[in-house]
Amino acid sequence: MSRRAVVMPLPSGVSRVINKRTGKAYWYHQERRGKPDAGPRTTLPEYGTPEFWQAIARLTGEAKRPTNTVKSLIESYKTQPEWLKHRPNTIATYEAALVHIEAAWGHLDPAAVTVAGVMALRTSFAERPSMGNMVLVQVRALMKLAVQSGFRNDNPAREIDAISEEPDEAKPLTPEAWAAATSKDAPRIVQRLAVLGRATGQRISDLIRLRPADRDQDGFAHTITKLGDREHWSPLTPEQAKEIDGWKAFANATYTADDSGRRISDNKARNIWNAYLATEAGEALRGYTPHDLRASKVCDERIKGKNHQQIAAMVGMSIQMVMKYSRHIDQRLAARGTSDEQRSAKSDNA
Repeated sequence: MSRRAVVMPLPSGVSRVINKRTGKAYWYHQERRGKPDAGPRTTLPEYGTPEFWQAIARLTGEAKRPTNTVKSLIESYKTQPEWLKHRPNTIATYEAALVHIEAAWGHLDPAAVTVAGVMALRTSFAERPSMGNMVLVQVRALMKLAVQSGFRNDNPAREIDAISEEPDEAKPLTPEAWAAATSKDAPRIVQRLAVLGRATGQRISDLIRLRPADRDQDGFAHTITKLGDREHWSPLTPEQAKEIDGWKAFANATYTADDSGRRISDNKARNIWNAYLATEAGEALRGYTPHDLRASKVCDERIKGKNHQQIAAMVGMSIQMVMKYSRHIDQRLAARGTSDEQRSAKSDNA
């Protein structure tokens, strides 16, 4: 894509003068410029700024709308080599944020986006900090492209801080919540998410991709999306393997496919989970999300005697995160007087 600035069509009477010494451009407006009855010459604000277009609107009685907008900037952004290198899941996440940006500013000239406007858009997602921060990331990228394209001189999102997000507070399911998740009254997708999540400790974005074709000996050979599709192997107990292998599914279809055999998105899976929570049968599961299955997996393995390092290797998460999830039961294990070393030795000898 060309990086040259695009000069928009302007009303008659608008002209530009270049200072030969500094190279700086100055813009003016003068009715009937060059005619004997020409009007007074009025200095205009810097080209492309909101003040520039407002001044023209006052002087001419109509605002000449620029042909480049935030909407067209988004379209250009999606043709950049950096965008095309992203993985499909990353693109889907970015596009979800771009939808909000286009809805708010799609009709605006990129130069009309202000610091205050960026902050207001970010703050509108106070109840959804993750989306708010992703919107901010995409605004930064768009405004960087606007600067590179000559549409404006600065990036109004550069110095704006992200919304502070609550730390990951995943917690293990209670026996009652687990019973509700695996109940025959639960939707098939909820049941399978629960079993797969507690068996592997993976995020929902990876659970919805698991297939019979991924079964490898006594586990699953798969990839972890958030780690750049890093290859991983998740072990299964004989009981877990027997249950999962008993499900009806084509080899290359996902376990959580819809009734037509098509893979569902993680948002669709969450919607099904949340809809079940609103029913009487799913009442005990209220307050829990599929992400809490990761904490359930960690706590299960701690109770079996695994140490933090072993669990980190099993699940593919950091030791720090394992310790954070396992804190729900570590105090109880310590109170019973069983050390990590004793539990590990017991596991090794089992």
